[in-house]
Amino acid sequence: MARRKEEQRGSTPLMAEGKSEEEVKLILYHWTHSFSSQKVRLVIAEKALKCEEHDVSLPLSEHNEPWFMRLNSTGEVPVLIHGENIICEATQIIDYLEQTFLDGQIGNTESELKKLAEENPDLQEAYIAKQKRLKSKLLDHDNVKYLKKILDELEKVLDQVETELQRRNEETPEEGRQPWLCGESFTLADVSLAVTLHRLKFLGFARRNWGNGKRPNLETYYERVLKRKTFNKVLGHVNNILISAVLPTAFRVAKKRAPKVLGTTLVVGLLAGMGYFAFMLFRKRLGSMILALRPKPNYF
Repeated sequence: MARRKEEQRGSTPLMAEGKSEEEVKLILYHWTHSFSSQKVRLVIAEKALKCEEHDVSLPLSEHNEPWFMRLNSTGEVPVLIHGENIICEATQIIDYLEQTFLDGQIGNTESELKKLAEENPDLQEAYIAKQKRLKSKLLDHDNVKYLKKILDELEKVLDQVETELQRRNEETPEEGRQPWLCGESFTLADVSLAVTLHRLKFLGFARRNWGNGKRPNLETYYERVLKRKTFNKVLGHVNNILISAVLPTAFRVAKKRAPKVLGTTLVVGLLAGMGYFAFMLFRKRLGSMILALRPKPNYF
C-alpha cells in the first residue's frame, strides 16, 4: 500500500525549494531479482528518469532491518522516495510515476478509464465499474494463491497471449511495424509480460512454452523485448541472473563481517564464478560431442 509522509502529517507534500516535482531526486530501494522491483525499474528506464537505486538484499534480510522497516512497515521491496513522498508497493509506485512524470507516459488502462469517466459524465458509472473490476484483477495478481492457480493454467494464459499477438500482427501487416501487446506503444502490459517471460526463461520454461515454433508470435515478441536497451539495462542477459545474485551477496557479507569471513567469502565467490564458467564450457563441449556422434548421411 502506498504511504506518504505528508499524509501522516495531514499537509501538502514539500518539495525542495525552487524545484519542481520533476527536478526532485528519485530514490528507489529494491532487490535486483525481485519480480515487483524489476517491473518498477523497467518503467523508470522506459520513462528515461534519473533515479538513485539502492539494492536491499532479501537473502541478507536487509528488508527486515530497522532502517528499512521505518520506510515500509511491511518490510517489502520496492520502496520509492520522491522528496517528502514515500510510496510502497509496485502498482502504487508505477501509478505515482505515471501521474507525476507526464513526459514519456506508458499506457495505463486504469488511469485511462478514470480520465474517460471524467470526460464522459453520462458513462461515468460504467467506466468506474470497469475500473473497479480491473483493480480487483490487479490485486488478484499479487495474491500468492492466485499466482499458483495461474501457474497451473500457464498453457491457457500463454495461448491467449499468442492469440492476441497474432491478432495485432494481422491488424498491422506492414513490414517493419510489429506491434506490442496493446498496439504500437510499449505499455505497462508489456512491462509485466516482458518481466514474466524473462523469469520463465530463467526457470527453464522457455523451450516448453514458446520454443521450437510452439508459439511463434510469443517467441518473436520475447526476442524483440531482449533487443530493447532499457530491458537490457535493467534485467540483463538471463544467463547472468544466477551469478549476479550470488556474487554481490557474497561480497556484501564479506564487507559487513570482514575480516572474519573475508577469506571464506572470496573462496565461495571464486568457486561460484569458476563453476559457472565450467558449466558453460561443459555445455558447449557436450553439444559438440553430440553433433560429432550423429551419423553422417550417406548419399551413395
